[in-house]
Amino acid sequence: MKIFCLGLDNSVLYKDSNIAKRIIEYGAIVDKFYIIVPSKEIKNLKLSEKVMAYGSGGFNKISQLINIYKIINKILKKEKFDIISVQDYYFIALIGFVLSKKYKIGLEIQIHGFEKFYKLRKLIAKYIIPKANSIRCVSQRLKRELILNFKVKEEKITVVPIFVEPKIVENKKEKRLNENFIFLTVGRLVKVKNISMQIEAISEVIKKYTKFELWIIGDGKEKENLKFKIKNLNLESNIKLLGWQENLDKFYSQADVFLLTSNYEGWGMVVIEAAFYKLPIIMTNVGCADEIIKNNLNGIIIPVGDKKNFVEAMLKIIKDKILRNNLGEKAYETVINLPKKEQILKLYLISWEKALIK
Repeated sequence: MKIFCLGLDNSVLYKDSNIAKRIIEYGAIVDKFYIIVPSKEIKNLKLSEKVMAYGSGGFNKISQLINIYKIINKILKKEKFDIISVQDYYFIALIGFVLSKKYKIGLEIQIHGFEKFYKLRKLIAKYIIPKANSIRCVSQRLKRELILNFKVKEEKITVVPIFVEPKIVENKKEKRLNENFIFLTVGRLVKVKNISMQIEAISEVIKKYTKFELWIIGDGKEKENLKFKIKNLNLESNIKLLGWQENLDKFYSQADVFLLTSNYEGWGMVVIEAAFYKLPIIMTNVGCADEIIKNNLNGIIIPVGDKKNFVEAMLKIIKDKILRNNLGEKAYETVINLPKKEQILKLYLISWEKALIK
């Protein structure tokens, strides 16, 4: 089986990157695996005997898309591939769809969630997704959405959770600079993450408790708006905007509770990472909620955008240490028993086999 993947993450062009290492593993279970990603530089990188990575080149998004088409088209003219697998369902997916039809190749579309789902993007996704030979998605929630909203046939869909390397954390709590109770959130600072609700909730929680902090790890377009809101609510001493961090271990290790308040998530990998540190989790009903994290069993799930319930959950978890410990332990037991790498790779193969044109 020969796979040509249209990717999004140009860090695959660096051999020591995590994604490059994952791609090499994919290549080990097939005959050949090529991947191309949008990038400003033109680059051809041999990752292994079976795996090649290509950077499109191009000074803007349009020129990069044109170059992606040209490069793949040139390769497919010379060599037969079995499947085009696309990590996108918008413009890059359109390229994959056109080439799959031109060369009579199976099309697999990978779906981690729906962001920027509007206007032309929405039209493209609605058109292409049902026409794919197979769909690989990360959760049962997404599977239901694909069947209901995109009319995808159930037999085309393979649910493959995002693999996170298991961690055995011996000493969860590192030495702190202070003894404050610490809430932690990790993610891109964009509107869909709804971190502003966390800030508003802190302004309520502080009326009953004062010795606590919210650590916000990440960067993005909403940073200045969040900074303004923190200042406007006079919460600078309680809320720390810590920016993007290379090493998250020390933050997970020091936190008491992990928060996720997104309005939408395909999966929510940071929740899984937090659970490896036995952190109790409060999250909105998105992504892996009800699938990995279950309400009052190994976490607390609140309705999307429900600040009142969110504040109540925060107050409850501050006050009840036994509850915190129980939820953290149960979350850890759940994630440590998630599918292993070998099981995930088998599910990849199942999805690719569904995509084959017979």
